[in-house]
Amino acid sequence: MNHLFITIFIFLSFPLLAQTDKGDIIIGGNLGFQTGTESNLFNISPNVGVFVANNFALGGGLSLMSSKQGDVRSRSLGIGPFARYYIGKAQTKPFIVTEFNFLNLRIKADNNVEIKNNGIGWLLGLGFASFINENVAVEGISGYNYAKFNDSEGGGGFALRLGFQVYLSRKSVSDLRSNVLGN
Repeated sequence: MNHLFITIFIFLSFPLLAQTDKGDIIIGGNLGFQTGTESNLFNISPNVGVFVANNFALGGGLSLMSSKQGDVRSRSLGIGPFARYYIGKAQTKPFIVTEFNFLNLRIKADNNVEIKNNGIGWLLGLGFASFINENVAVEGISGYNYAKFNDSEGGGGFALRLGFQVYLSRKSVSDLRSNVLGN
Protein backbone atom coordinates (compact mmCIF):
# COMPACT_ATOMS: atom_id res chain seq x y z
CA MET A 1 0.00 0.00 0.00
CA ASN A 2 2.86 2.43 0.82
CA HIS A 3 4.36 1.78 -2.62
CA LEU A 4 1.07 2.81 -4.23
CA PHE A 5 1.06 6.15 -2.37
CA ILE A 6 4.69 6.79 -3.24
CA THR A 7 4.03 5.99 -6.92
CA ILE A 8 0.97 8.29 -6.99
CA PHE A 9 2.93 11.07 -5.26
CA ILE A 10 5.80 10.80 -7.76
CA PHE A 11 3.36 10.75 -10.70
CA LEU A 12 1.48 13.82 -9.42
CA SER A 13 4.73 15.67 -8.66
CA PHE A 14 6.34 14.96 -12.03
CA PRO A 15 4.99 18.07 -13.81
CA LEU A 16 6.50 20.22 -11.07
CA LEU A 17 9.95 18.82 -11.83
CA ALA A 18 10.07 19.96 -15.45
CA GLN A 19 9.75 23.75 -15.28
CA THR A 20 13.47 24.50 -15.45
CA ASP A 21 14.65 22.08 -18.15
CA LYS A 22 16.92 23.06 -21.02
CA GLY A 23 14.90 24.78 -23.75
CA ASP A 24 12.07 25.92 -21.45
CA ILE A 25 11.08 29.60 -21.48
CA ILE A 26 10.22 32.01 -18.65
CA ILE A 27 8.14 35.16 -19.08
CA GLY A 28 7.13 37.44 -16.25
CA GLY A 29 8.23 40.31 -14.07
CA ASN A 30 7.15 42.42 -11.16
CA LEU A 31 5.10 45.51 -10.52
CA GLY A 32 5.51 48.04 -7.74
CA PHE A 33 3.92 51.23 -6.54
CA GLN A 34 4.12 53.51 -3.55
CA THR A 35 1.97 56.50 -2.63
CA GLY A 36 2.39 59.20 -0.04
CA THR A 37 1.08 62.62 0.86
CA GLU A 38 3.17 64.46 -1.74
CA SER A 39 4.86 61.60 -3.57
CA ASN A 40 4.16 58.55 -5.66
CA LEU A 41 6.23 55.89 -7.41
CA PHE A 42 5.36 53.32 -10.06
CA ASN A 43 7.68 50.59 -11.35
CA ILE A 44 7.16 47.78 -13.86
CA SER A 45 9.87 45.27 -14.76
CA PRO A 46 9.00 42.66 -17.43
CA ASN A 47 11.50 39.94 -18.40
CA VAL A 48 11.90 36.93 -20.68
CA GLY A 49 14.48 34.17 -20.65
CA VAL A 50 15.37 30.70 -21.85
CA PHE A 51 16.92 27.79 -19.99
CA VAL A 52 20.22 27.18 -21.79
CA ALA A 53 20.88 24.19 -19.49
CA ASN A 54 18.82 22.42 -16.87
CA ASN A 55 18.14 24.90 -14.01
CA PHE A 56 20.20 27.69 -15.68
CA ALA A 57 18.35 30.53 -17.43
CA LEU A 58 19.66 33.52 -19.36
CA GLY A 59 17.48 36.37 -20.49
CA GLY A 60 16.81 40.06 -20.61
CA GLY A 61 14.58 42.54 -18.91
CA LEU A 62 13.33 46.09 -18.80
CA SER A 63 12.81 48.32 -15.82
CA LEU A 64 10.50 51.31 -16.18
CA MET A 65 10.08 53.66 -13.23
CA SER A 66 8.16 56.89 -12.80
CA SER A 67 8.02 58.95 -9.63
CA LYS A 68 6.86 62.34 -8.42
CA GLN A 69 7.87 64.06 -5.22
CA GLY A 70 6.50 67.55 -4.81
CA ASP A 71 7.25 69.43 -8.03
CA VAL A 72 10.02 67.03 -9.13
CA ARG A 73 9.23 64.22 -11.57
CA SER A 74 11.65 61.50 -12.58
CA ARG A 75 11.57 58.69 -15.10
CA SER A 76 14.12 55.96 -15.60
CA LEU A 77 14.59 53.16 -18.08
CA GLY A 78 16.85 50.17 -17.51
CA ILE A 79 17.59 47.39 -19.97
CA GLY A 80 19.95 44.46 -19.65
CA PRO A 81 20.65 40.76 -19.23
CA PHE A 82 20.05 38.44 -16.29
CA ALA A 83 21.19 34.97 -15.23
CA ARG A 84 19.44 32.59 -12.82
CA TYR A 85 20.45 29.25 -11.39
CA TYR A 86 17.63 27.23 -9.78
CA ILE A 87 18.32 24.75 -7.00
CA GLY A 88 16.33 21.60 -6.27
CA LYS A 89 13.23 19.96 -7.61
CA ALA A 90 10.61 20.98 -5.04
CA GLN A 91 7.44 22.97 -5.61
CA THR A 92 9.27 25.99 -4.17
CA LYS A 93 12.66 26.37 -5.84
CA PRO A 94 15.32 28.75 -4.56
CA PHE A 95 17.55 30.41 -7.13
CA ILE A 96 20.62 32.63 -7.39
CA VAL A 97 20.15 35.68 -9.61
CA THR A 98 22.37 38.34 -11.10
CA GLU A 99 21.27 41.24 -13.29
CA PHE A 100 23.08 44.02 -15.11
CA ASN A 101 21.33 47.12 -16.51
CA PHE A 102 22.15 50.09 -18.67
CA LEU A 103 20.23 52.99 -17.12
CA ASN A 104 18.80 56.24 -18.43
CA LEU A 105 17.44 58.78 -15.95
CA ARG A 106 15.47 61.97 -16.60
CA ILE A 107 14.57 64.37 -13.79
CA LYS A 108 12.35 67.39 -14.41
CA ALA A 109 11.10 70.09 -12.02
CA ASP A 110 8.20 72.50 -12.51
CA ASN A 111 10.70 75.38 -12.72
CA ASN A 112 11.84 73.97 -16.12
CA VAL A 113 15.05 72.48 -14.74
CA GLU A 114 15.81 69.19 -16.46
CA ILE A 115 18.61 66.70 -15.77
CA LYS A 116 19.41 63.71 -17.99
CA ASN A 117 21.93 61.09 -16.97
CA ASN A 118 23.07 57.61 -17.98
CA GLY A 119 24.56 54.90 -15.85
CA ILE A 120 24.79 51.24 -14.98
CA GLY A 121 23.24 49.10 -12.30
CA TRP A 122 23.49 45.54 -11.08
CA LEU A 123 21.83 43.17 -8.64
CA LEU A 124 23.19 40.07 -6.95
CA GLY A 125 20.67 38.15 -4.90
CA LEU A 126 18.72 35.10 -3.90
CA GLY A 127 15.17 34.31 -4.88
CA PHE A 128 12.46 31.70 -4.72
CA ALA A 129 9.87 30.52 -7.20
CA SER A 130 6.81 29.04 -5.51
CA PHE A 131 4.74 27.22 -8.12
CA ILE A 132 0.98 27.67 -7.76
CA ASN A 133 0.39 25.31 -10.69
CA GLU A 134 2.46 23.55 -13.34
CA ASN A 135 3.37 26.76 -15.20
CA VAL A 136 2.93 29.78 -12.90
CA ALA A 137 5.09 30.77 -9.94
CA VAL A 138 4.98 33.58 -7.44
CA GLU A 139 8.50 34.72 -6.87
CA GLY A 140 10.48 36.86 -4.52
CA ILE A 141 13.99 38.22 -4.89
CA SER A 142 16.18 39.88 -2.28
CA GLY A 143 19.74 41.04 -2.64
CA TYR A 144 22.14 43.90 -3.05
CA ASN A 145 21.25 46.46 -5.73
CA TYR A 146 23.83 49.02 -6.92
CA ALA A 147 23.57 51.93 -9.39
CA LYS A 148 26.12 54.46 -10.66
CA PHE A 149 25.28 57.38 -12.93
CA ASN A 150 27.73 59.56 -14.87
CA ASP A 151 28.86 62.63 -12.94
CA SER A 152 27.75 61.20 -9.58
CA GLU A 153 28.85 58.72 -6.97
CA GLY A 154 27.32 55.28 -7.05
CA GLY A 155 25.36 53.74 -4.25
CA GLY A 156 23.48 50.64 -3.35
CA GLY A 157 21.41 48.89 -0.79
CA PHE A 158 19.03 46.07 0.00
CA ALA A 159 16.39 45.29 -2.64
CA LEU A 160 13.20 43.24 -2.26
CA ARG A 161 10.93 42.33 -5.18
CA LEU A 162 7.79 40.27 -5.63
CA GLY A 163 6.36 39.13 -8.95
CA PHE A 164 5.09 36.33 -11.17
CA GLN A 165 6.76 34.13 -13.77
CA VAL A 166 5.20 31.84 -16.36
CA TYR A 167 7.30 28.76 -17.17
CA LEU A 168 6.66 27.23 -20.59
CA SER A 169 8.13 23.87 -21.53
CA ARG A 170 9.47 23.20 -25.02
CA LYS A 171 6.46 20.96 -25.63
CA SER A 172 3.89 23.57 -24.55
CA VAL A 173 5.57 26.21 -26.76
CA SER A 174 5.53 23.76 -29.69
CA ASP A 175 1.86 22.91 -29.04
CA LEU A 176 0.95 26.60 -28.82
CA ARG A 177 2.75 27.34 -32.08
CA SER A 178 0.93 24.46 -33.79
CA ASN A 179 -2.47 25.59 -32.48
CA VAL A 180 -1.95 29.24 -33.44
CA LEU A 181 -0.20 28.79 -36.78
CA GLY A 182 -1.85 25.51 -37.73
CA ASN A 183 1.49 23.80 -38.46
